Amino acid sequence: MISNYKQLSSRYLKGNIKRTVLTFVGIVLSVALISTVGLFMKGSQLSQIENTKKMDGVSFHVSISNYDETILNKIKYNPQIASVGLMSQGDAVPVEEISVQMNYADHPAMAFLTYSLVEGKVPSKANEAAVDSWALPYVQEDLQIGDSFELGGKTYKLVGILNNREFAQKNKEARLLTYKQDFGIGEGRILVEINEKANFNKVIDDIKSLTDSKNIDINQQLIDVMKPGSNNSILAMVVIVVSIVVVATAVVIYNAFQISVVERMKQFGLLRSIGATRKQIRQIVMREAAVMAVIAIPIGIICSLLALAALQFLFDLLEVSGSGVSFFHIDWQILLISSVVTLVAVFASSYYPALRAGRISPLLAISSRLSIKKESIKKQKNTVLKKPRSFPLSLALKNVKRNKNRYTITILSIIISSVLFITFTSIMDMAFSSKYVKDLSTKSDITIILKSDNQDSSVKEVNQQVMKLLQTFENVSKVHVQDSHFELELKDTAQSNTTVQDIQQTLGTQHSITIVNHIDENKAKKQSELVIKVLVYSFIAVVSLIGSLNIINTITISIIIRRKELAALKSIGMSQRDLKKMIIYEALIYGVSGSLHGIFFGCILSYIMYLAVSGISNVEWSIPYVACIITFVAALFISYAAVLLPLRKIQKDNTIDMIREQ
Repeated sequence: MISNYKQLSSRYLKGNIKRTVLTFVGIVLSVALISTVGLFMKGSQLSQIENTKKMDGVSFHVSISNYDETILNKIKYNPQIASVGLMSQGDAVPVEEISVQMNYADHPAMAFLTYSLVEGKVPSKANEAAVDSWALPYVQEDLQIGDSFELGGKTYKLVGILNNREFAQKNKEARLLTYKQDFGIGEGRILVEINEKANFNKVIDDIKSLTDSKNIDINQQLIDVMKPGSNNSILAMVVIVVSIVVVATAVVIYNAFQISVVERMKQFGLLRSIGATRKQIRQIVMREAAVMAVIAIPIGIICSLLALAALQFLFDLLEVSGSGVSFFHIDWQILLISSVVTLVAVFASSYYPALRAGRISPLLAISSRLSIKKESIKKQKNTVLKKPRSFPLSLALKNVKRNKNRYTITILSIIISSVLFITFTSIMDMAFSSKYVKDLSTKSDITIILKSDNQDSSVKEVNQQVMKLLQTFENVSKVHVQDSHFELELKDTAQSNTTVQDIQQTLGTQHSITIVNHIDENKAKKQSELVIKVLVYSFIAVVSLIGSLNIINTITISIIIRRKELAALKSIGMSQRDLKKMIIYEALIYGVSGSLHGIFFGCILSYIMYLAVSGISNVEWSIPYVACIITFVAALFISYAAVLLPLRKIQKDNTIDMIREQ
């Protein structure tokens, strides 16, 4: 027995369990979409921050040279600055054929330089040192971490090995990093790390006001990754992406709820006819929406976290060993925003149909003719288009035309999913065509530069001799030569230092050569490229999956709520085969129309994204033909697959029972 009209909400949910489940799934998919996108973007940002630090080898944001005590104090006591370190260069100590550049840093500066390490730790005492990997054989034979060595009249203990840098090897000037506690005023550089919560642009402007701009070096690449808002182009791209996701989320929920509520207008009419007020009708629907939202939102968030955990597991399987990059990050602020946005979308999408139900005439609602309009007779001049080839197709077209509401709501799901796929695929293409990713292309394992004073006639002969000699080394698999530059590919990159020593001892005694070991840089570049690819492709996979499930859910709802209508068609003689054809034709019409609209709007948004990122890198925009074709084919396939399960259920329905159902 019902003692309060609000109890009707729970009765509706229990009495129409299939419709409730499908609407519930729509809300779950919506909150999963927005929370996944938010967490994914946050996790991607954190992983890119770590990746950028590893690529650069440092983590400070600004460095200042030619400073005085006033500048140093203003920097140190600025509340917007998180950490300040000092670093300076000393003399270059000659060692055999190379020189070793002495670098001194205090503890805060050492913390900024940990990303240059490939092994060990940064020095913490004046007698400890970290040295470039390629320079170890020159400093001392078979030098290992923990060993002591002498350089420039002072004894150091090797505690860390620095990654190999191309510029250092070409100049034959290795780096040695050691600790220094006391720095003189104006000595070296001030290394500055800005507080993450600070306004980076304002802090940098304040720093620029202290000294000449030529004395300031800004780590702009790291700042752009940490603070997308500091770059207008990146900010515009982020705003567009977030806006697309939020709009998509609202439309997804609206689709699920609108179809559910519109089909119950007859029930609302009956309530209005027995005295229910407009406010009471709205409260019934809003209460129903609240119940589903409260249950669906936590489940959607859990699904989002599981999806990200699965992607992280996939990344861990594919990643280059030792990168340690993680984009699985739980941000409670993002989860809260996702929940609030979803909750608002649920109430907004349920309020409009409830408001509409409260305003209409009870008699009109009971007649169930709210969404069916009488077709106006128009004279068709084109006889080919006037007569479809089959009766099921003709009936499918009429069903689509007579209920514009249902048609619009259904194809909106396909449009949104298509737009998301095309837009994010375009972002991926622009990212991979950008200069940053092109710069990640790995070089050969080792490069040997031959310096020769011979005449041009003998250069080719010398190159051939050197090439034959390099091919005799056991660890060398391939040798490419161009303009006295020999590019070597190794069989075992772990033995690169040993191979470099062998080449130096053999070839270096015969010719003047410069050897550049690219192993460390190539490893960092491969890790960076892998991070970008896994993040982008995984993100597109998640968006595509959620979009596909939403299309299936929406089409399934639109068919299940018409079971009585379909039973009526069967009762007047329509065969099961023709009924199946009619429903499939309807689904394909949805797929064609939705995908074409989605392709149109997706290309427009793709161009808008191009305009946004054009300020970051020089990329050319072109129509994403491949994404458009995939979208069109996928929409047809998903629309077709979406009707198969409802069709099986409809085949089992008892025609008389379905017609009698109220």
